[in-house]
Amino acid sequence: MPFRTLLAVQAQVLPEAYRTEEAFRERVHGLLSPLKGTPAPRLAAFPELFGLPLLLHLEGEFAWGELLKNPLLPWRRARRAYAVLHRVMAEAARRFGAYLLAGSLLSPPYEEELARGLFSRSPLFQNLALFYNPEGRLLAQVPKMERTPPERWLKGGRFGPHLVETQAGRVGILICLDGFFERHLARLDALGAEVLLQPSANPAPWDRPWPPDPERTEGEAWLTSARGRLWGRENLRLLLNPMLNGRILGLTFEGRSGIYAPGKDLALAQSPVGDAALLHFP
Repeated sequence: MPFRTLLAVQAQVLPEAYRTEEAFRERVHGLLSPLKGTPAPRLAAFPELFGLPLLLHLEGEFAWGELLKNPLLPWRRARRAYAVLHRVMAEAARRFGAYLLAGSLLSPPYEEELARGLFSRSPLFQNLALFYNPEGRLLAQVPKMERTPPERWLKGGRFGPHLVETQAGRVGILICLDGFFERHLARLDALGAEVLLQPSANPAPWDRPWPPDPERTEGEAWLTSARGRLWGRENLRLLLNPMLNGRILGLTFEGRSGIYAPGKDLALAQSPVGDAALLHFP
């Protein structure tokens, strides 16, 4: 049976929601509450970098000066942040009975094994999105492949887990900039992806002049691209683009989340700031 409920979660960064696991759980469940009573199968998606503030605020604020005394601090914090994100999102997928994209965080990729528990094969940080089924199983750990200038210190990923076949259809996942590269879109389309999830975090004012064409605003260029991204595709029919807003590490993010079909909006946030829950029933 194909997806009957789609939810794109626009989320504002609230530091207080990341200071404890319980606060984060309450925040996640609150943002997913519009799913209550909706028909299954359900598909929900959080924005890019939604989990990053866990690295900065969980169990005490991150202080750069502490690196002199504890050089391994970023890895220890990343492990805790990943574990909390994984645990809370798996619970949320089960509670709301949804296929769930947990947004992304900056972390080494982690694996689980009976004797070793949670461990990482690499110390290199990536921009990772986690995708769960309604039983809370992690189906895919999806790395961002194309990096913006502030992300150049991260390890880029390789194509692979970006296509997930679920009982409700094939889902493609491209993190923000990845979704603007035609070769990635064409590859997912050719492999049979029907729904594209593009979690995003745009560190620019929504109404600023767009650098490649100052006659247009950032938001106009973004929305025009989203409306046209599915035109002429073989299989891709729906695009969910949940966006983050607020401040992280001195950067300010803005963006209107949307759900799109070829050439049109199916749901669009009213504002580029604040929370919004975009529901669509295909």
